[in-house]
Amino acid sequence: MKADTKIVILLLIVTTTVTFSGCIEETEVAPAPESLHTGAANISTVNLTLLPEIENGLEIRIVSFSSLYMCDNRDEESREWTYNLSEWYYAAYNLSIKNNGSDAINFKADDLYLRSGDQLFNTTTRKLYNSSLLEVLADLGNENRIEDMTLSMSPGQTVNGSVVFCVGSLYDGSFLLMYGATPITSASFEESLEALGAAERFDYSHVFGIPPYSSPRDTDLYEPDPEAHPFIWANWVNRSVFEFYKTADFEGVQNALPGNIPLTEIRYAIKVMPERNITVVSGSRLLVIDDFGDELINKSRSSGVAILRNRTYESQPEWAINIPQMNIPDATIVQISFEGTCGWGMAMRLSYTNQDVILDDELDMRLARYYDIKFIS
Repeated sequence: MKADTKIVILLLIVTTTVTFSGCIEETEVAPAPESLHTGAANISTVNLTLLPEIENGLEIRIVSFSSLYMCDNRDEESREWTYNLSEWYYAAYNLSIKNNGSDAINFKADDLYLRSGDQLFNTTTRKLYNSSLLEVLADLGNENRIEDMTLSMSPGQTVNGSVVFCVGSLYDGSFLLMYGATPITSASFEESLEALGAAERFDYSHVFGIPPYSSPRDTDLYEPDPEAHPFIWANWVNRSVFEFYKTADFEGVQNALPGNIPLTEIRYAIKVMPERNITVVSGSRLLVIDDFGDELINKSRSSGVAILRNRTYESQPEWAINIPQMNIPDATIVQISFEGTCGWGMAMRLSYTNQDVILDDELDMRLARYYDIKFIS
């Protein structure tokens, strides 16, 4: 082999090293979105040709997946509201990691990364916004985080925990969790993402018996007036409701007069649990367990519940909830939390909505529960 050829091959090997800056890989093909938070970041260098395959006997399973959007116009230094809205996107995976082999295995959390098209994402140790009013975020806050860990796992040992990635958008089909050079995926998880999309597109007006929006003066708002949006609450939430507030609140900030800029905060979190054989326990609270006896949902507070019976949805209001016993094989659970805050001091709209949606293997919604909290300060 000629010396020149050897030099070219060596240069090609060197250039396979990918450097992460901030949350998103800096590449000429797909530059990092400018809207992402620019605070402290995980900085690492990963050579994809050297990352290991999953060791023989190491099983990594996705227990649940969450996608989060957060936005506000708070200036952290001055603590004042500005015209600039900062946006953050996160993807979180709750994992079950088991050593099925006969020898000890080292699991390295640093070898987990997320691929999305031409972009690669590190895990982040950044704490997520937590609120007891937003059930998805409260659940995430209670999960064990396993970033920056190297674990020596003995045969038969199982470790559960979550990893979080700072990304450039809400979930899409290109998201692929990797451990070294091996994808972490399954047919049931891919199908659960379809269920997630179905739950986000669903129009809950008819099943809950209420329109998507209400206001102190009008409780029947299917098409809200954007000019009145600071004082419009969300009764329930899907992707279109979230997008309405995202657009309307942004325009409200941009059109505000100097010195009269409204505080704006939006949190939108969606979580999906892949296919499970579940039992919905009868009673006035939503209690769901799987066939291992693990409790998946336990909610005592509800504004309403909708149940599919004989191809028709039965809407049960808060004061008359009576959930029947239901056994649903291969069910997928989707949970959604939303916060929309906008206004000025003593004229503030605060809207919080939480939903649990259970879909069967045909992506038919079998049960949905919502719980909304509304304030005007």
